[in-house]
Amino acid sequence: MNNQLTTLKLKDELDVVKTLENIWKEYFAENQNPVPPLFQEELVKNAVTYLSLNPSFPSKRQNEPLKESYPLIDFRGKESYPFYKKFFDIGLEISEPWTVLDLFYIRESKQEELDKKFNTKSISDQDKQFLLNQMQLTFKIIMELNPKVVVISNVLSGKLIHKFHKELNLTMELPNNENGWIYRINGIPYITKESSYLGSRFLINNIDRRKILVAEIKRVLAFTQKH
Repeated sequence: MNNQLTTLKLKDELDVVKTLENIWKEYFAENQNPVPPLFQEELVKNAVTYLSLNPSFPSKRQNEPLKESYPLIDFRGKESYPFYKKFFDIGLEISEPWTVLDLFYIRESKQEELDKKFNTKSISDQDKQFLLNQMQLTFKIIMELNPKVVVISNVLSGKLIHKFHKELNLTMELPNNENGWIYRINGIPYITKESSYLGSRFLINNIDRRKILVAEIKRVLAFTQKH
């Protein structure tokens, strides 16, 4: 990275590998060969930060050796995987450094499966703790990143954060006139409504929705830079 950008190395600075190992050992105590977690090794600090749901697990790759981490997604390059195209497209319009991380580290390509297993109305105590442990790690990472704004790019991510914010000891500040009508968690600006379309494969190429999101990102950045 150049001198103007600072990154957070999750393996070296936060010992994420050990944390995830402990979470997986606790949850998969009776499974000797669970699918390992997956995380990005390096993230950009002080950037527009997109918070997705979880890494995918394509069925055609299930018999291949599984990596537990992958290199930095560099916003200055080209997308190496179609999933990131939406972030590159927005990045061209906001002209700001950006980075992406997941709320969870469990791999699943079908969100319906996660919805079924971790339905908050019928979730078991074991499953709930598994989710909370991962979310606690993610919010620790977010605090270290000190993002300019967090853009929640999956509706389920937003719902689960709201559902479990008390257990996670998150301080939520609702939008109001004094704070520039900006939703904040632990003092960090978050965008949820305008970015909800990002998790839909049917709406992802909707130019009008992207314009609305870009405008909101720029508005939040402009307000927070002045206050």
